[in-house]
Amino acid sequence: MKSLTDFALNEEYKQVKRLDDQLAEIESLLNWEAFHPIVGEIYDNKSERGGRPNVNEVVMVKLLVLQQWHGLSDPELEKQVADRISFRKFLGFPETIPDCLARSCSCTGNKLSPLYRICNSF
Repeated sequence: MKSLTDFALNEEYKQVKRLDDQLAEIESLLNWEAFHPIVGEIYDNKSERGGRPNVNEVVMVKLLVLQQWHGLSDPELEKQVADRISFRKFLGFPETIPDCLARSCSCTGNKLSPLYRICNSF
């Protein structure tokens, strides 16, 4: 445990897990780390000049998965991630929840198409 907050979040999540959290089952089925090189190629913000830091690639993919599976708009996804403990656990309890602007500015064009196909194949 990193902190008391991490402990509290995991304790809160235990009740959800007892109620059969399907996201926990999916979490164990995929090697999420394999998405790092795929998504890393999509990012535009690779300059040394600074700017908004990139969001962790695995968190980005998981956000897309949640958005596609639950039919959420960008603002609604942001709201649901902030509100639902199962979503936050699925994302690995990130310190900050990427907002819509961070996700949309990180990727351009049709570069996300392969990821959407992966998300929709489940």
